[in-house]
Amino acid sequence: MAEQAGPPDRVAALDEVTKALQASAVESDVFVDVFARAHGLGRSDLNAIMWIATGAQAGAPLTAGELAARLGLGAPATTSLIDRLEAAGHLERTRDPRDRRRVTLSVQASALRMARDFFQPLGERMALAVGDLPTADLLIAAEVIRRMTTAVVATREAARRDRNSAERTPQR
Repeated sequence: MAEQAGPPDRVAALDEVTKALQASAVESDVFVDVFARAHGLGRSDLNAIMWIATGAQAGAPLTAGELAARLGLGAPATTSLIDRLEAAGHLERTRDPRDRRRVTLSVQASALRMARDFFQPLGERMALAVGDLPTADLLIAAEVIRRMTTAVVATREAARRDRNSAERTPQR
C-alpha cells in the first residue's frame, strides 16, 4: 500500500481503518463463499442476486446489460449466468410494461428467503458486536465505510479501463 502523508496519528488511524476494512472484506468473502457452496452457487451468481435485489429495492430493476456492466462480465457470460439462476428458480426475466423491448431481472421470493435465513444470524451478531457504541459513532463509521467503498469502486473501474485499454493496444 502507498505511504500516507500527514500527521503521524492521522496516518496511524487511517492505517487502522484500512487494515480493519481489509480484514472485514476477507472474512466477508469467506462467509459468502460458505453460503455459495451450501447452495450450489458461484461468487458471480451471488453478486448478481445482490445487484438485482438492490436495483429492485431502489425502484430501478436491472437489465442484463446493466448487470453485465456491474459484474464486469461479457454478454455471453452474463446470459449464461442469468439462464442458470433462472433455471434454479432464483430469478426471472420480466418485460417492462412501458417498453416491451426492455427486459428486466427480478429475484424470486424463495431466493430472498434463502439469503435472509442464512445472513440473519450475521446481522444479529453484528448488532451485538456494536451494541455498546453510541449511535453517532455508528453513523460516522457508516460514512467512513461508504467513502472507502467509493475509493475501492473508483480504483476497480480505473483498473478495468486500464486493462481494456491495454487489451486494445496492438502488440509489436
